[in-house]
This record gives sequence, C-alpha cells and structure tokens, in this order.
Amino acid sequence: MNKKFLATLFCSSLIATSLSAQPASRKSPLSMPSGAGFNQTGETATPAADPTLPFIESSRALMLETKFTQAKEALRTAIRLAPMSLEIWAMYDEAVNADYVDKKRREKFNPVIDRDIQPIFSINRVDSYIELGTLYVVGSLQNISKEPRQKLVITAKILDENKRELRQETGTLLIPERGLMPNESSLFEIPFKNFPPGGKSFRVQVSTYE
Repeated sequence: MNKKFLATLFCSSLIATSLSAQPASRKSPLSMPSGAGFNQTGETATPAADPTLPFIESSRALMLETKFTQAKEALRTAIRLAPMSLEIWAMYDEAVNADYVDKKRREKFNPVIDRDIQPIFSINRVDSYIELGTLYVVGSLQNISKEPRQKLVITAKILDENKRELRQETGTLLIPERGLMPNESSLFEIPFKNFPPGGKSFRVQVSTYE
C-alpha cells in the first residue's frame, strides 16, 4: 500500500475522532419582550386592559360639556377601582373645583332665595268712595309679625281695565307716629284728588316700614 495514502487515511481518522468528542452546541433561548408573556399554548398573551379607562374618558368628555357633577361620579367609580392612582385623584380635585366655581357663577346670575313664609302685614277690608271730587281708598292694616312695626307708608295704585297703572298715591295710618304692635290693626285712608278717568280698579301695598 502506498505510504502517502496511509498518511491521508490516518489524518482523516484523527479529524473524525476529534469531532465526535466535542459536545453538541445548543441554541440560546429566545429573548422575551418586556410586558409580554406566553400562555399554555405558547402564544403571546395580551396585557389586561385598565378598568378605569372608560370612566376616565367619560369624565373628560363630561368636563368638556360642563357636566361637572356627572364627571365627579365617573371619577369616584375610577377611584374605587384604583384608589392609589394620583392621576385620578388630581382629575377628581379638578372636577370638584370646576363644579364649585360653576355653581357660584350660576348663583350670581340666577340668585335663588328659599325661606319659610313669614308674612308681616295683612291688609283687610279695603274699599273706596268719592267725596267732593276726591277718590278715597280706605282699609285696615294689621301687623301679623312678632315685632313692633313703625313708620309705615301705604301706597295705592289706580289701574285701568288692562291692569296698567294710571296713578299712585301714598298715605299713612291714622296714628302714624305710634306704629303697630304685634297683632294690632289700624285704619288707613289714601285720597286721590282729581283722580284719573278710566280707572277700573286699585291695588294697595305697604311700601316701607321699620
């Protein structure tokens, strides 16, 4: 056998033995993107949705519509779902402030007074008569409050058939300096000299008092 052939065969045997002695290489595992996971089937799992988002978006839309009370209710629900969220608490504080300012503005332009009915005077037995060309409006005024009332001024108005005012005159009680004690009554008389024609009715009211 040729010596050159034997040498080639010997080198090939050494190379095969060296390769079989080396451990098989392993592929490194795939890196997993942050925020993603795998389910049991090996598919990527979708992160869970934030349950507060619908309420936050609803509150923002309500704030734009100046419906601050409804916006506060939506944010209260979001706070119950995520009580540690500083962002939601900040939005809630903003809604509270906006609601307060809006209510104060409405009260300024549309003031509302709500109180119990506590009448002070009662005008009774109102009548009229004419004497020597003068129309007299007469009646009785009673103090139905719990305090003395003084310096009372009574106004009578002559009205036409359409309830439009033609003329008005003022008068006092028969004893004006004394005033009226609680539950006390007194007569009054208001004259209209040369009263206007076309008068069909009259109206009597207490103008001022102390």
